[in-house]
Amino acid sequence: MEAEVAEKKRVFWGWSAQNHSPGFLLPVWAVQSLGIPVPSASEEHTEPAGPELLVPTGQSVPKAPCLPPVPPLYPPGPLGQVVDTPAEVFQALEQLGHQAFYPLQERVVMRILSGMSTLLVLPTGAGKSLCYQLPALLYFRRSPCLTLVVSPLMSLMDNQVSGLPPGLKAVCIHSGMTQKQRDSALQKVRSAQVQVLMLSPEALVGAGGAALLTQLPLVAFACIDEAHCLSQWSHNFRPCYLRVCQVLRECMGIGCFLGLTATATRSTALDVARHLGVAEESILRGPGTIPANLHLSVSSDRDPDQALVTLLQSDRFRALDSVIVYCNRREDTERVSALLRTCLREARAPGSRGRAPEAVAEAYHAGMGGRERRRVQRAFMEGRLRVVVATVAFGMGLDRPDVRAVLHLGLPPSFESYVQAVGRAGRDGLPAHCHVFLRPQGEDLWELRRHVHANVIDFLAVKRLVQRVFPPCACTRQPPEQQGDESGERHSGRVLVATSPQDADHPGLEHTTRCPGHKRALPVQPTVQALDMPEEAIETLLCYLELHPQRWLKLLAPTYACCHLRCPGGPTQLQALARRCPPLAVCLARQCPKKTGGGSSSVELDVVELADSMGWELAPMRRALHQLRWDPGPGTGVPRGTGVLVEFRELAFHLHSPGDLTAQEKDQICDFLHGRVQAREREALARLHRTFRAFHSVAFPSCGPCLEQPDEARSVRLKALLSHYFEEELEAPGGVETEEDPEPGQARLQDWEDQIRRDIRHLLSSWPEQRFSGRAVARVFHGIGSPCYPAQVYGRDQRFWRKYLHLSFHALVHLATEEILLWGC
Repeated sequence: MEAEVAEKKRVFWGWSAQNHSPGFLLPVWAVQSLGIPVPSASEEHTEPAGPELLVPTGQSVPKAPCLPPVPPLYPPGPLGQVVDTPAEVFQALEQLGHQAFYPLQERVVMRILSGMSTLLVLPTGAGKSLCYQLPALLYFRRSPCLTLVVSPLMSLMDNQVSGLPPGLKAVCIHSGMTQKQRDSALQKVRSAQVQVLMLSPEALVGAGGAALLTQLPLVAFACIDEAHCLSQWSHNFRPCYLRVCQVLRECMGIGCFLGLTATATRSTALDVARHLGVAEESILRGPGTIPANLHLSVSSDRDPDQALVTLLQSDRFRALDSVIVYCNRREDTERVSALLRTCLREARAPGSRGRAPEAVAEAYHAGMGGRERRRVQRAFMEGRLRVVVATVAFGMGLDRPDVRAVLHLGLPPSFESYVQAVGRAGRDGLPAHCHVFLRPQGEDLWELRRHVHANVIDFLAVKRLVQRVFPPCACTRQPPEQQGDESGERHSGRVLVATSPQDADHPGLEHTTRCPGHKRALPVQPTVQALDMPEEAIETLLCYLELHPQRWLKLLAPTYACCHLRCPGGPTQLQALARRCPPLAVCLARQCPKKTGGGSSSVELDVVELADSMGWELAPMRRALHQLRWDPGPGTGVPRGTGVLVEFRELAFHLHSPGDLTAQEKDQICDFLHGRVQAREREALARLHRTFRAFHSVAFPSCGPCLEQPDEARSVRLKALLSHYFEEELEAPGGVETEEDPEPGQARLQDWEDQIRRDIRHLLSSWPEQRFSGRAVARVFHGIGSPCYPAQVYGRDQRFWRKYLHLSFHALVHLATEEILLWGC
C-alpha cells in the first residue's frame, strides 16, 4: 500500500525520473477523487499547500521554429531608395521566357528583392504573376528558401502550378488534395526541390495550419494573390484572409509582403495596404482598367438567348474560335450550351489556328465533377472547343492568350467581376470583343439582388450569436483575493483594472477585477443550424468583432471541440489511465463514465472548456489524450496498444472572449454587428445599381448594331465609367428600399399585396412544424436557401419558391412578419 501511494505521489507531484519538466496543473479535488493522499498545510516537510499541484506530461508539442528573417537580395540605399536593376535580374527575366518588363513589373520586382512590402493593382493579364516568380527564383538561387503564395481558389492554384515558366517549380497544398498528395508536396518543400509553395488561406490558418508551419524552411517573402479579399469593404471579403497576415508575421517572422489584385477601388486598396503593412506611397497602380485592344458593347434584347445565337453567327463573330460566355446561374450554362450546340452546328468556320474546333459548346460550373471540369477546360485550352458557357468559376488563372471574345448573358455581378472576366480576352494584344446582353425588364438584376439579400441576417440571429460568444463566466466580479493574483491587475483585452488594499480609502472604487477572458469553442454545424446562418457568415461576424477598436474577441485556429474516449477495460482501465493523464483525471472527477456494452466504458471531454478552466494549453492536452492509445511497456520501453479509442469530433470556431460583459455592452455589440450587416447590404445594392445604370446607359436597344462593326464611341464611354469607378470613392448608398420607392426593375408591392398575404398564410399552413420568421418567408419567395430552409427541400414547391423575385425583399419581410404575428394569435 505504501509503495502504491509513493508511486501516486511520484506521478502527480512531478518527481518522475524520466521527465522533470512542468506540465499540467491538477487541482487537489481531482487528485483526491482518484484516492491519492494530499498533504495538509499543517504537515511538516511537505510541499506548500495551494490550489493546484504540478503534474508532468512529457514533451510538449513542437511550435513553429523561430527562423531568422531572410535578408533582402539588394538592400535599399541610405535614404530607402531601391538600387538600379542589376544584370542578373534581366538574365533571370530571360530565363523565365520574357524579353522585357511590362509597365510596373520591374519596379515591383526590385522592391520585393529589396525587402519592401508592396501592393500592386494591375489589370487581368498584365503580368502580375511575374512579380512573385522572378524574386522567388533569385532568392532561391542565393540560398535555398521558399516563397509563399496564398491563393483563394483551388483551380487557380492548379492552373498557376501547371503554367509556371521553365526553371521555376512549385507545389500547392489545399483541401482538395489527399493526405498522400499533401505529404508529397511537403517533402518537395523540405528537400528544396521547389521555389514556390501555394497555399489556400484555409490550409494556412485552419486546424492543421500550425503543424504545417513547423515543417517549412526559411521564407523569403509572402505573396497574397487576389489581395482584395483582405478588405472588409471589398466586393469579395474573405474573413480567413485577415488571419493569414497575422499568422505569417507571428509564426514565421515574415516581414515582406506582396499583394496582387486586378480589382480594387481606391478605398479598398488603402484598406488592403493597411493589413499588409504597406504605406500608401507603396501602392502601385497600373495604367488603365481595360486594355485598349478590347472592344466593349452592350445591348438590351427582348430574347437574350436568341440574340446570343445571332451575334455568334454574325460576320464579326463567326470566325472567332475561342469564346467564353458567362451566365449567373448553373442551370443557365447547361441550357445555353445545348442551345448553341443545336444552332451553331453549320456555322463552324476555320479559326485563327487554321482549323475548326471539334466541339461547338460545353457547359462549365462548380456543380460539375472535377474530372468533367478538367476535360472541358483542357479541350478549350487546346483549341478543340469553340465556346465555353460558364459561371464565374471558369477562367481564374486561365493562361490562353488568344481568347477572342468574352460575352455576358445577363448583367455582370459587379464592375470588379466584369473587369476580371473581360481581362481574359485578347492577352496577345490583338483585337478582342466583349459584349453584355441585358434583359430589358431587369430580370438579371433580380437574380443578382437575391445574392445580396442572402447574406443579410436578422437582429435576433445576431443576438443569439452574441449570447453564445460571450456567455457569463464564474470568475466574473470575484474579489482579488480569490483570483490568486496579489497585484490585483488583470488585462481583459478591453480595460486594465487595478485593485489593491489602498483602494479601500476611496469609496468610489469597487474591489473587482475584469475577467481576463476565456477560450471557447463554438461547434460549427450546431451553431450554423441554431442561427440559420452559413459558416462563412458566422466567421465574418466574428471577424468584425476582432477588428473592432475594442477588440471584443480574438479568433484562434479552428479546432475540434470534443474528445470521445472508449475503453474496452471499463471503469478499471479508465482509472488506471487517469493516473498518467491529468485531463482524463479531471474529467472522471466531474462526470461518471458511460457503460457502452461488453464491459467497456466511454467518456466525452469538452477539451476546450477543460483546458480553459484548468489553465492548460490545448495542444499538449490533446497530445496527452492521444497517448492513451499506447502504454509504455514496463522494462522494455516498447509501447503496447491499450485498445483505447480516441476520437476528436465537432470542428468548432475557436476564440478568446471575456465573460463579464454587461447587458449594455452586449446590446452595443448586437447593434454594431447588425448595423454593419445592414451597411454592407446597402453598399452591395448601391454597387449593383451603379453597375445596372452604367451598362444600361451605353446599351443598344438590340444587338443589331453590333453585328458588323463595334461602336467605338460607346466602348470608350463604358471604359471611362469603369475607370472612374476604380479611381473614385463609391457614392454614398441610400437607405433600404421602401414600398413607395422600388428598386430598378421592381414592381410596386401594392399591386400584389393581397395575393402575397394569401400565399404567406398558405406557406405557413403547408409547413406547420416550421417556425418561420419574416426573413425566412421572404427568402423562400426570392429563392434563397439557408441551412434551416435548404433549396433542395423548399425549392421543390414551385407554388412559393422564387415566386416574388420581382418584388422588394424587405417589403416581403415586413408583410411576412405581420402575417406570422397574426397567425400566432
